[in-house]
Amino acid sequence: MSEEIPASKYLEIFKQMKLINVGSNNRRTSIVNTYTKDEVKDLLKTRENRKSQQKLRTISKNLYEASGHYKSLINYFSTLHTMDHIVEPLSVDINSVNVKKYRKEYEEYCRAIEQMDIANSFSEARMIAYMEGVFYGYARVSKDGFYIQKLDPDYCKISGINSNNGLLVYSFDFSYFDINPSQFSSFPDEFKTIHTRVSSGNQKTDKWEVIDSPFAVCIKTSIDYNPTPAFASVFEGILDIADFKSLAKTKEEIDNFMLLLQKIPMKPDEANKYMLDADTVFEMDEALRENTPDQVSTVTGPMDITAIKFEKDSFDKNKVGQATEQLWEESGVSGLLFNTSSNTTTALKYSLTTDEASAFRLIKNIEVWCNAYLLLTLKTKYPFKLDILPATKHNRNELLESALKAANSGFSTKNEIMALRGYSPNAATMNSFLENEILNLPDKLIPLSSAHTSSSDSSKGQPEKPIEKLSENGVKTRENESNEDV
Repeated sequence: MSEEIPASKYLEIFKQMKLINVGSNNRRTSIVNTYTKDEVKDLLKTRENRKSQQKLRTISKNLYEASGHYKSLINYFSTLHTMDHIVEPLSVDINSVNVKKYRKEYEEYCRAIEQMDIANSFSEARMIAYMEGVFYGYARVSKDGFYIQKLDPDYCKISGINSNNGLLVYSFDFSYFDINPSQFSSFPDEFKTIHTRVSSGNQKTDKWEVIDSPFAVCIKTSIDYNPTPAFASVFEGILDIADFKSLAKTKEEIDNFMLLLQKIPMKPDEANKYMLDADTVFEMDEALRENTPDQVSTVTGPMDITAIKFEKDSFDKNKVGQATEQLWEESGVSGLLFNTSSNTTTALKYSLTTDEASAFRLIKNIEVWCNAYLLLTLKTKYPFKLDILPATKHNRNELLESALKAANSGFSTKNEIMALRGYSPNAATMNSFLENEILNLPDKLIPLSSAHTSSSDSSKGQPEKPIEKLSENGVKTRENESNEDV
């Protein structure tokens, strides 16, 4: 005979089995959902605080890995410019120039810039600058190599501006080596020298020291000297997208959810008396749970077994799309770059122009640093400067076409043409020397006949325009082949 258990005792059993609280045991966690919009707002309000800056950098790095939208935004801006560049001569007395020495020093400049390989050397710096708001580094130069060693921004701070060249100056907290002694050997000699001096002063607790060197690199995307991630303003939009995605996912799960109610038989002649003991209830409940899929939950109680389905209801699934559109609007970037649902090419073109101008500020900062470094490390009589062209992945062909037209009119744009074709100044010089002086290619190669000049067929009309030069109606006309003969 089974022991009679009162209803109050069963209530305690249900609580132990966690059957009273009906909910999802499989709630997913996300890096994006780790942060709240209020927390982000508070950090932005106190961004002059180093702790707030550090927290914002951490959020930005985590969102870069967790949010595809944010990663696309950072990658887009940090790789937008192609870093095509030329070496420009500065003003000299043309009548007194020693041509032989002038050419030698120009080639020396070109070789130095070739060694720097600015497109690759600054690729990480550009990405970090957009992700964290600032990049701190130190150029490591050898006879045959050049790279920029990244410094931990938690141990760096902007401390001023160099009045001679306008470059940012930063300080480094040498207590870094007290916490990370194994990293000491990987730092340049200048840091080791300063560390020895700082460590010898036992009475000194402040270990911040200015890194005043032509090798020190500090570039930022933030508008002031409290560096924060370049797109911290869109953090709230990213969290909105995550919220709407979570709501949509929850709605889908509810639409496919089923709840099973498992009845415990009761004595028909006595109120609140159950016919099963607690052990049997536990065993039956466990057996039922083991044989139900994830989309089905079970509850044990004094009721009949009933299947309850949550019927689908209307839900605006476009909320995620609306939040995504708002994100791109807040970032100032056209969503058409990452979405092919629209073909408004005119609006996209003007949006790209704005993006290119905005991103070029960072490129000019890199150019200023490179010229300051070259000026201090190369001792030449005749002055030259590095000029990074405003070429991007979008306008490169347009700039090349413009430079070719200018060259046909007698302007000195041959170096620009070579640069826009992907040649460094040194490669352009060496390739010209190889082709003209060594291989004599101009005398050996016979130009091909031009198809549109040799053909007598005049029915072809003018050459087809590139698609980026067409209006919206023009694009639709070409796609629909509306101008084709019937």
